[in-house]
Amino acid sequence: MEAAAFMGQVRIGLRAVAATAADPGEVLRRANDLLLSMDSPLFVTCSFLSFDPVTWELADARAGHVPAVWATADGRYGIAHDPGGVPLGILPDQEYPVTRRRLPQQGAFVLLTDGVVEGPSFPIEAGLEQVARVVRAGVGADPGELAAEVIKVAELTGHADDAAVLVLSHDGPPAGTGE
Repeated sequence: MEAAAFMGQVRIGLRAVAATAADPGEVLRRANDLLLSMDSPLFVTCSFLSFDPVTWELADARAGHVPAVWATADGRYGIAHDPGGVPLGILPDQEYPVTRRRLPQQGAFVLLTDGVVEGPSFPIEAGLEQVARVVRAGVGADPGELAAEVIKVAELTGHADDAAVLVLSHDGPPAGTGE
């Protein structure tokens, strides 16, 4: 129960910090400082994203979280092994690098928890590769349908850890925006 209450506090803290900082790395830095001030033995992994609908840029920063998986309608796909930082609530004075991506065409950007891709009988790299293949095959599908297919990978992990998937589906910038 303590972990659930802590996650509620983290969520509220992230929302408060995000209201005052636009950069995902800065949000995570401030959230880390906030969690450390709570003097809790618990920590949290997190990915924080920001989308600019004018430039069609997706900015993200990670704090110890599993990398995202992406695919585009032209068949490109991969695992976003971007630099990240340590989980929130562990070490003071941390920096969280931000990766910026343009979204020039139809595609999907998929966030997931480690419970989807890692377990006693399933190494994380194998899980991420399996999810990448699923996302590539379903890139044009309804986001809910794609999420349902991705979550099936969790059945291969050999345990019943928490598993969550969030699909960010995009069509690409509107015609006439110079993209």
